[in-house]
Amino acid sequence: MLWRKSLAGFLMMLLASPLWGGVEPLGNITASNGAAVRGTKLTAGSSVFSGDAISVGENGAARIALASGAQAEVLRNSLIRLTKAGEKIQMAVDRGQASFHTSGSDAIEGLVEGASVRPADARETSAVIQVLSASHAVIAAEKGTLLVATANDDKTYTVREGDAVDLSAAPAGQQNGGPVASGKAAPPISSPKNKVIWIVAVVGGATAITAYLLVRREGRLSSTTLQNEISPTKPN
Repeated sequence: MLWRKSLAGFLMMLLASPLWGGVEPLGNITASNGAAVRGTKLTAGSSVFSGDAISVGENGAARIALASGAQAEVLRNSLIRLTKAGEKIQMAVDRGQASFHTSGSDAIEGLVEGASVRPADARETSAVIQVLSASHAVIAAEKGTLLVATANDDKTYTVREGDAVDLSAAPAGQQNGGPVASGKAAPPISSPKNKVIWIVAVVGGATAITAYLLVRREGRLSSTTLQNEISPTKPN
């Protein structure tokens, strides 16, 4: 009887553990200050898995080396979710500010509700994502060229280095399938995750990038090496 109880306990641990359960990690934490996942504090060397929601508190920050070869950074008062979709790793920014940096790979995609951002090619690329509110977000190309796609109109916008797209939620009438701009059909709302209909404007990204770097410095995340930095800009 005792061995049966022991076996049952072992199987429960096997199912509960991502590693023993055969789930490969999406990446590892390279630096962390005030970051947590599943209520557990994240430290350098911690693994992150598909479905993990990583939160960062006031004046905190976290850097993640992703299995795709890309790197991600999450700043203070922010929440992101990591998932695996095919060969890509997706980073959904639910609130706050985050960025991803990749060299020679396009296997990374950033998500804002109803919109996505990915590298335009396999060249070095850095994207800054700022979710200012449920109705306003900014995506800037700090380095390289980005492609930003919106689910509501199936359009893809090219964002070149130094530029940004400003996403503002359409008026309530348009969100509910009401009148839209002349010549456009009201897009269907198929799921809650795609319910936001964005109005997109391509703007200069200097303000967004500068604001991101200022917040990044305030996070006081310990430096490692330039190769581990998200931004090609050397921190103070």
